[in-house]
Amino acid sequence: MVITKTAATTALPAQDWAMLRHAQPGDVAAIQNIYQEVYQGTYTYYEYTDAANLHKDMTGGHAGWYVVEDASRDKEIAGCVSATIDGTHGRAYSRGMMVRPGWQGRGGASRLFGEAFQDFLKCNAGKVRLVWSETRSASVKPQSVCETIGLQPLGILPSKDVFFNRRETPVLMAVFASSAWATRDNRVRIVPELVPLYEQVKSMHRPMRKDDVQVVETAAPSKARCKAVVDIEPFEKKYGYTTYVFTCEKTGESISINVNRQCMNAENMEIHCTKAATAQVLLAFLLGYLQAKNVQYIEGHAPATKPEIQEAFLAVGMKAYAYLPAWEKDARSGLHVDHVVFAWHKQPIDLTTTSFTPKSEALARVLRILPGV
Repeated sequence: MVITKTAATTALPAQDWAMLRHAQPGDVAAIQNIYQEVYQGTYTYYEYTDAANLHKDMTGGHAGWYVVEDASRDKEIAGCVSATIDGTHGRAYSRGMMVRPGWQGRGGASRLFGEAFQDFLKCNAGKVRLVWSETRSASVKPQSVCETIGLQPLGILPSKDVFFNRRETPVLMAVFASSAWATRDNRVRIVPELVPLYEQVKSMHRPMRKDDVQVVETAAPSKARCKAVVDIEPFEKKYGYTTYVFTCEKTGESISINVNRQCMNAENMEIHCTKAATAQVLLAFLLGYLQAKNVQYIEGHAPATKPEIQEAFLAVGMKAYAYLPAWEKDARSGLHVDHVVFAWHKQPIDLTTTSFTPKSEALARVLRILPGV
């Protein structure tokens, strides 16, 4: 199928009910309606239900938006697909595909998602090295669709997502272009606790077989020996977000993190510390402060080249839940460095409403998420 940037599209075979095209600014109201219908007013990321933000996101050149039209009902918009680009690190976040309730169950989702995915990569060739998603695990189907088009499970994020006012555990998945491996820093320096996770991800990616791996037995003291006076500065933002900056008054080192008040998740952590001991003190303070505010999920990440920072996360009680090859560009070397995702979660994983594909299940066993492991 040929996807054009106008409303016109190439007709699909008669047995297919849907057509896919690039979204237009005039589709904003229909996309807003999709979010409302699918999530019944419970969607916790308010920026995607705001017309002005959708229009900006659609026309800003840093995202790809597609709509699904019903070929048999006067091209009524039945769903949407989108992805946003992080140009600094050359990666894109797939925000998934949504189909309105009246059109669900007709089949064809895998085909539509695959066509949007292929077109997105073609349109952004040279800008996007990898595409990733946080895929729902309420059933195996979303994971299976992602695996069909090349995404591999890299992690499992416990009780992070909130849909229909209930917490779910998404599977973090990604697909890599060949350029991602060409510019990747293959030096891996990890603490022993991370080895099983690293080996599981490595088993799914042939280029990682040539990694220069060192397991560092002791990288930092298990308990921080320094005390610090920590300054806390909150910055209120649109759509229910607050960014907190925790700063050591003595050294000026800091950690920032973004809290979504709708779902009480904290993520997008940035660590600006030259010493691992200071990072550990700030992480411990951050955890205690946000837990007291009833934050339910806290996420951060450390380079796979800095075992002392990995140890700092482990020392404060956060656990490693994902290993991300070629994740972030290092400004000094110009290479893309692997990262490890650490998280703390208040609510346990509800395994009665969580399903995994065989690949995701293998990862869940390594992470000791499944019972009896």
